[in-house]
Amino acid sequence: MDISKVITQSAQTDTSTTPTGGSKTLGKDDFLKLLVTQLQNQDPLKPLENDAFIAQTAQFSQLEEMSKLVTLMEKSVALQESAQNKATQADTTAVA
Repeated sequence: MDISKVITQSAQTDTSTTPTGGSKTLGKDDFLKLLVTQLQNQDPLKPLENDAFIAQTAQFSQLEEMSKLVTLMEKSVALQESAQNKATQADTTAVA
């Protein structure tokens, strides 16, 4: 089963348009900058609702965990490919 295509797909779906007309994938640094800017510029008489803040924090946590999961999956695939290559080499050496 070949899962390399699944791993190479980006887990992030939020995109914005860059000044040159291309699209840019937002990462966790961009998310943190937006969150900090939002907190700095909020109305002191109407602070950010707790529900909205908790939702944004949860989204950030999910993004971070998904990034870790992708990294672990890439390492796992690399180890599996390495093991398959070694097994193939051992088989060809044994046959020769």
